[in-house]
Amino acid sequence: MLAKVKICMGTHCTMMGNLNLQENLEDLQLEYPGKIEIEAVKCLKFCEDNKAPVVELNGKIITNASAEKIISEILEVVR
Repeated sequence: MLAKVKICMGTHCTMMGNLNLQENLEDLQLEYPGKIEIEAVKCLKFCEDNKAPVVELNGKIITNASAEKIISEILEVVR
């Protein structure tokens, strides 16, 4: 199955680590060609209440996203 990932690149999410997360996911994308689609988006509108960084995976919003958390969820989809 295809993992469609939207990474929020709004100011707050970027400051909280989504730029590094994007780099990690691009590395993962190389390991699973054609199975991970990554899109950087301007804002996912979930940055209030300390929820940043925010990522959307196949329509599911994931707040307080860490590389480990997102990679784990992506691997569940692509394996």
